[in-house]
Amino acid sequence: MRPQLAIDALPAPTAQIGRRGARSATAIRVTAVVALTLAASLLSGCAFVAADESPASETRTETAKPADAWEPSLPTWDGLPSNPISPEEYAATFMQANPHNPQHRKLDGILEYYTEAAAAFPFTLPDGYTFPVDPGYYDRPEDGPYWSEIVTANRIFWYWEFANVDAARTALSHGDNEAATAYFDVIRDGYLSAAFPNNYAGDIPSKWYDNMHGAMRDGDFDSYDNLMHNPFPWEPPAG
Repeated sequence: MRPQLAIDALPAPTAQIGRRGARSATAIRVTAVVALTLAASLLSGCAFVAADESPASETRTETAKPADAWEPSLPTWDGLPSNPISPEEYAATFMQANPHNPQHRKLDGILEYYTEAAAAFPFTLPDGYTFPVDPGYYDRPEDGPYWSEIVTANRIFWYWEFANVDAARTALSHGDNEAATAYFDVIRDGYLSAAFPNNYAGDIPSKWYDNMHGAMRDGDFDSYDNLMHNPFPWEPPAG
């Protein structure tokens, strides 16, 4: 509370004070009143500025830019329809090939196999992701020109895995830990199912999953570039 001068407590002028003395006393009182008025104005102005600056500071804090979010790698290609079957049926139908019998096919045969297998893959892709109608396969002398069922089945699994990790990383970057965990749970289900690629003979799927996704599941994506890749569309090796 700002102090006030006790103007009314000042001693009244005596009868001996002449007109000039009276005018001086009056002038002193006027000067005091003016000084008090100016002081009040200054204090009010300071209070106004302080009050005006406080919300601005709060607004700047509330509208601060968040850290850059991970941008999902959503496909722009024409996608295949999804008609998933059980992992057991998928393995019995599309995973007869193995490292000892890769089941090579010519280009038209492998494209037919890919289309049927990708559409029937047991686990659905996250929203916005699809298997491409054209996987990018090509026919050239260096390739035989044959393709194998086992490599194609692997690529289907790898893309499904890539899409779920991409969706999980996007969810984590937006603070949705629950959604991210759900994507990693789906990947674990795939690893522990009959649809897990059978060319990883001798590997325990649960340990393979932990090695691949344990750190990323906890939000550490330092190994992402070394472990994850999008196999579609397939491109010829450089050189």
